[in-house]
Amino acid sequence: MRNSLAISTDRKSIAVFDTSLASQPLPISRRGVLISVLGSDVCAANVTAELEDHIAELLKKTKPFYSFSTASPERNQLCVSYNEASNTVFVIGITDIDVGFAGPVKVPEASTTVFGAKLKEKPGGSLAGSKVILARLEGSVGAEWSIRFYYLPA
Repeated sequence: MRNSLAISTDRKSIAVFDTSLASQPLPISRRGVLISVLGSDVCAANVTAELEDHIAELLKKTKPFYSFSTASPERNQLCVSYNEASNTVFVIGITDIDVGFAGPVKVPEASTTVFGAKLKEKPGGSLAGSKVILARLEGSVGAEWSIRFYYLPA
């Protein structure tokens, strides 16, 4: 799982798996978590209060590219992975998995959603990416909550 992030089954945190394979959970909140690339590794950090106004301005100009429901966490999986060779961050959501199967089963394409995003101009070309992905919890009281993903300038 090196170079990947996984959303916890309770949808309350993102676990970062770095080169040492140590898990570092970051709480998902309405502020969100910024996902970027540093060197050849995916990394993440919580949005701080100091960044909140800047992020709010950026969000006025963009819409989420993906919305993942927090309902039925036992049947859904969400992860983020970076591949240095293709210089692409992949956001992979799998929904409606039948948890009762006993052997290898192909997951239907209708249950899988994959987005790819370039955060650096080229692999190995820079230390940090010029773009980031913001993952944040959005919803309202009485409504279904979702983790929404935005593609933003760094």
